[in-house]
Amino acid sequence: MKGILYRAMEERKPVEIIYLSKRNSFSQRKILIKELRGSTILAYCLYRKQMRIFNLNHILSILPEKKARQIS
Repeated sequence: MKGILYRAMEERKPVEIIYLSKRNSFSQRKILIKELRGSTILAYCLYRKQMRIFNLNHILSILPEKKARQIS
């Protein structure tokens, strides 16, 4: 998982995560990673449009941003 995070941060590309909050609610977010700090991530959340801190232990899934398909 950290490999995807480091690559996304270096390439400045968003990733999609499924996140479990402290209140046990799930959310799907698209984030731009700014900094990895031990077990936390400082990232800009494209959904909330603000900087957020995410706990690595609460990330259930992480994928590179999905590209839109072109139909030819």
